[in-house]
Amino acid sequence: MSASDGAEPHPPASAESSLATSSTPNPSYLPLHTEMQILAQRAYEQYETRGGLDALQASIQCLRVAMGATEDDHPEKVDIINNLGVVLNTRFKCVGERQNLEEAIFLRQLANALTPDDSPDKPSRLSNLASSIFSRFEQEGRADDLEEAIGLWTHAVELVPDSHVHKPGLLNNLGSSHQTRFEQLGKLKDLESAIVLHGRAVELTPDGHPDKPSLLNNSGSSYQTRFEQLGKLEDLESAIVLHSRAVELTPDGHPDRPLRLNNSGNSLKTRFEQLGKLEDLESAIVLHSRAIELTPDGHLEKPSRLNNSGASLWTRFMRLGLLEDLESAIKLFTHAAELTPDGHSSKPGWLNNLANSLSDRYERTRDLEDLKKAIVHQSQAVDLTPDGHPEKPSRLNNLGAALQTKFKQSGSLDDLDQAIAHLTNAVSLAPEGYPNKPAFVYNLSSSLQGRFTEAGNVPDLEEAIKYSTCSVELLPKNHTERASRLRLLGRLFDTRLRSPHAKANDAKYAMEAFLEALQHPNSHPLERLCACGQYAALLSEFPHLFNSTPPRLALLDAYKYALGLVPRCIWLGNNVRGRYASEELPVVGEVVNDAVTAAISAGEYGLALEWLETGRAVVWSQVLQLRTPLDDLRQLHPQPADDLYHVSQALQHAASSPSSSLPSLTEAHKAQPSFKGHAQSSHTYALEYEKLITQIRELDGFKDFLLPKTLSQFAGACAVGPVVVINAHKSRCDALVLYGAGDIAHVPLPDLSLLRAKAIQKLLWDTLRAKRLLNRCRGTTRDEFEHDDRGGRVTAMDPPDLMRVVLAELWNRVVKPIMDVVCTLIPSSATLPHVTWCPTGPLAFLPLHAAGIYPERKGRNTDSQTVMDIAISSYTPTLEALLKPRTRLTAGCAEYPKVLVVSQPDTPNCASIPGTRTEAGIVMSLIENSTPLDDTEGTVEAVLEGMATHDWVHLACHGVQNRMDPTNSAFALYDGRLTLSMLISQHLPNVDLAVLSACQTATGDEKLSEEAVHLAAGMLNVGYKSVIGTMWSISDYIAPEVMREFYTVMAEQVKAGGELQPAYALHEAMKALRSKPGRMNEFLRWVPFVHFGL
Repeated sequence: MSASDGAEPHPPASAESSLATSSTPNPSYLPLHTEMQILAQRAYEQYETRGGLDALQASIQCLRVAMGATEDDHPEKVDIINNLGVVLNTRFKCVGERQNLEEAIFLRQLANALTPDDSPDKPSRLSNLASSIFSRFEQEGRADDLEEAIGLWTHAVELVPDSHVHKPGLLNNLGSSHQTRFEQLGKLKDLESAIVLHGRAVELTPDGHPDKPSLLNNSGSSYQTRFEQLGKLEDLESAIVLHSRAVELTPDGHPDRPLRLNNSGNSLKTRFEQLGKLEDLESAIVLHSRAIELTPDGHLEKPSRLNNSGASLWTRFMRLGLLEDLESAIKLFTHAAELTPDGHSSKPGWLNNLANSLSDRYERTRDLEDLKKAIVHQSQAVDLTPDGHPEKPSRLNNLGAALQTKFKQSGSLDDLDQAIAHLTNAVSLAPEGYPNKPAFVYNLSSSLQGRFTEAGNVPDLEEAIKYSTCSVELLPKNHTERASRLRLLGRLFDTRLRSPHAKANDAKYAMEAFLEALQHPNSHPLERLCACGQYAALLSEFPHLFNSTPPRLALLDAYKYALGLVPRCIWLGNNVRGRYASEELPVVGEVVNDAVTAAISAGEYGLALEWLETGRAVVWSQVLQLRTPLDDLRQLHPQPADDLYHVSQALQHAASSPSSSLPSLTEAHKAQPSFKGHAQSSHTYALEYEKLITQIRELDGFKDFLLPKTLSQFAGACAVGPVVVINAHKSRCDALVLYGAGDIAHVPLPDLSLLRAKAIQKLLWDTLRAKRLLNRCRGTTRDEFEHDDRGGRVTAMDPPDLMRVVLAELWNRVVKPIMDVVCTLIPSSATLPHVTWCPTGPLAFLPLHAAGIYPERKGRNTDSQTVMDIAISSYTPTLEALLKPRTRLTAGCAEYPKVLVVSQPDTPNCASIPGTRTEAGIVMSLIENSTPLDDTEGTVEAVLEGMATHDWVHLACHGVQNRMDPTNSAFALYDGRLTLSMLISQHLPNVDLAVLSACQTATGDEKLSEEAVHLAAGMLNVGYKSVIGTMWSISDYIAPEVMREFYTVMAEQVKAGGELQPAYALHEAMKALRSKPGRMNEFLRWVPFVHFGL
C-alpha cells in the first residue's frame, strides 16, 4: 500500500486578494459602477464573516452591474474585472460549478493582460490567475494547465522582492506547483525545487503570522515526498517536525486544521513503517480520525482523508492482526473510491488500496469474493494509471501479488505466470532509490520460489535467490520488514540445501539470514519468532554441517532469545477476543513446543518447565499480570505504583471490551496530576504500561519485576502433590513430574507420539459427536439448543467399546508409565496421592483422570487397572494457577462458607432441564448458608453480584462452548448469557469454589490447545481456587446424583473444620457413581466431570 496513494494533495494556498475598492471619494452622489462596487464589497465581507451563498451571489450580481456600467478605458475597469474573477473563483470552491471556474479564468486572464508589469497589482493578478488554472488542472488533469500555472507563479515571484508581504505566499504556491508536477512526471528536480521554495517561504514568514502554519505544512509535505522517493530518514524527521508544528499553531475551528492533522498523521505513519514504534502508528490513527471528523461531507478532500485513515488502520492490522481494523479500513477505502468520480487522478490510488485490503481479508477469511474483487479493482488501478506515473510500478506489484494469492487458491500456473510478469514489470519500472523497490523485488522472488516449488524449474530457484538477496541489500538496516525479507532469503538457501543442486555455503547463508531476522529489533515479533523456529530446525536437522564452524547462537540460546518475544507477539493492547483470534497464538504454541522439546533433549528439565509456562495460557497470564499486587512497589515508589495501577485497571476493562476504544486516560486516572497524556485507546494504554514496566525494572530491587517466574518459584505448585506436565512433540513425547521441594523427574513416553495423541483425540471426539455431546449452541432459540444435552436427552448409550479403547490407550501409552514413576517419588500413605495433570497439545482434551483398563460389561476379561484406583486427579492450565494463596480450601474454616446456588430449569429459548432445580435443592439441603437464585431470579447481573459476595458458587444451567469465538462461551441464564469475556473482567480474590454443573465448561478450543479457553479456566482466573467442570455435555438426571455425592463429602469436610479437598470429594462422587450396577461402563456419563485447581 504505497504511501503516495495515501498522501494529502497540497495545492497552492489560495492567496486570493481581497476585493479592490473604488478610489472615488464619497460625495452625495456616486456613479453606478462605484456604488455597485461598494455593495459588492459589503456582500463579500458578509460572506467571509458569516458564510452563505446568498451574500456571495449578491456580490457577483453587483459586480456584473458595475462592469456593465464602466467604460473599457475607465481606470477602475480592470479592478472590477479582477474582483468579479475573485468572487466567481470563491463560488467555484464552495459549490464546484465548472462554469464559475471557467469564467473566473477568463476574467483573470483579461485582468492580467490589462495590468502592466510595473504595476504593484501585477504579482497578485498573476498569482490569482495561476490559482484558478491550477484548480482546473486538479479537475481535468491537463498537463498544459499545470505548466501555465508554474510559469505564472514563477513570473510573480520574480516581480516581488523578499521584503514584500506577499513573497512567502508566492514562493509557497510556486513550490506546491513544482511538487505537483513531480507527482505527475516523477522528475526529482521539481521536488528539489519545491523543498527550496517552501523552505524559503517559511524563513521569510515571522512567527505569529497567520500564514505560518500553512507554510510549515507544505514544507513538511515536500520533505515527506522526498523521503518517499529517496528513503532518507532525515527528510522524514524534518517532515514530522514541520507537520507537528503546523498542527500546534492551527487553532481549533480553523478550516485548514483537518488538512494539517491529516498530513501530520501521514508522516507519523510513515515513520512507524520505518522504525516500528507503535506509538507513532497510534498517534497517526488518532490524527487521521480527527481529520475525517472535521472534514464536512462534500469537501473535495474528504475521499483523500478517508483513504489515509483507512491506510493507518490497515497498517495496524498488518502489525497486530485485528480483523476489526481491516474491516474498518475496507469501509473507509470503499467510501473514498465511491466519492471519487471516474477520471479523477486519485481514483487509481483509492482502488489500489481497496484491492490490497480485500486481498488481505481473503487471506484471513478465505472468502473467494474478496479475492475476485481485489483483482478487479487492482486491474482497474493499473489501467487507470498512465505509463510513466510514479505509482505505476507499485500498482503493477500489487496486481502481481493478488494474482500470486489467486494461484495459491487455484493452483493454476497461468495465474502464477501472470503474477511473475507483472512483478517483473514493476521491478524494471522502479528507478534506483525507489523506496518500495525492495518490496517489489521481494514479491518477485517469492513468486519465483512458488513456481520452482510447483514446476521444479531450477533457474526459477536461482533467480529467486538473486532477487531475494537484492531485496535484503536494498532495504535499510532498521526497516520493519527486514526480518520477513531475511526469512525468505533463508528459506531459499534452505530449499537449495535440501535439493540435488545444493552449494557449499547454503547452510551457512541460511543460518545467517535466520539469525539476523531473529535478532532484528524493529521487525514484527512474529516474524522474528518464526525465524527462530527455522534457525533451530536447520541446526537440529543438519548438525554435522556446523561441526567445524559452530553457529553464532547455540540452539537453546536461540530459543531463550525467541521466547522473550512472546509477550510482544500476543500484544496486551488488543482485547482478549482479538488476542485469541490472532494468527500469532498457534505459532507461539508451536515455537514453545519446539523449545521445550529441545530443552528436554538437552536434559535441561527446569528450563523446559519455565519455557512451557512462558508459552502456555499466554492470554490468561496477561490478564492475571494486570492484577499483580503492588504493595512492595508502592511502599518504596508510590508514584510509579499508582501509575501502573491505573493503567492496569484501564487495560483490564479493555480486555473484555468488544472494541479497543476506551475513555480518556485522564478519566481513568482522576486526581493523578503526574500521569501525563490523554490516551484514546487500549493500544495507548498498553504502550504506557510497557513503558512503566521498563522504568520500574530500572529501580533498585525491582529488576525482575513481572518477569516470568523461575523454577524455584514454582516449588509451591506441588504442595498438595506431584504436578505432571506432558509435552507432545512430533519428534518425541515426555512427562516432567514436579514434586517435593521443586524436584523434577523426567519420564520418557516412547509408546506415545504426537500423531498417536491426535488419533486418540479424534477417536474420542468422533464418539462424542456421534452422541451429540460436543455440538455447541449456535444462538438463543430452542432449535439451536437442541443438541445441548444438559437436558437429559441422552437416554440410551451404545456399547462403550470406543471409549474403552480411548481410556486404555491413555493408560498404556501415557498414564501408567507416569504413575509408575510417581509412585516411587512420594512416600507411602494410607491416602491416595493427589496428582495434578498439566497436559499440552491434543492431550489437553483427553480424560487422563479416567485412564485405565476397564472390564467389559460381562466382567469376563481382566480386572480393571485405572488411575482412579491409585490417585486423585486434578487439572491445571498452568503452574501459576497452583500458586494462589491457600485460604479456606486448605487452611480450614470456623464457619460454613456462603454458597450461591443458581438453577435454570426453564431458561427462555433453551430446552427445559428440570433436574437443575432438583440439584439445587440437594445442594441447599447439604450445605448451610446457601442463597438460591432459581429460574427468573438467575439473571446475569444477579449472578455476578452474588459471586462477589459468596465464597462458593454452584451453577446448574445450560453451558455453551463457542468454537467460532471462545470468549463467547457462556452460561445460559434467565435474561442472557454470562460469557467468558464477562468473567475475564471480574476479579474476586477471596472466593474459593466454583461448581459448573453445565455442559462443556472445560472443553476448550481445539485450535488453541495451550490456551485453556474454557469456562472452568475462566473461573480460576476470576479468583476461584478450585473449580469443578465438564469436558463435554452431561445428562440432566446424572448431574444431581454426582452433586449429591460431591456435596455430601464437602459438607463432612466443612463440619470437620479441616482441610477442604474438592478434588477428593469429586473423586469419591465418581467412585460412588461407578459402583452402582451397570454404571462402570457408562463412561460418557461420569468421565466428563473434572476438577481444576487446588
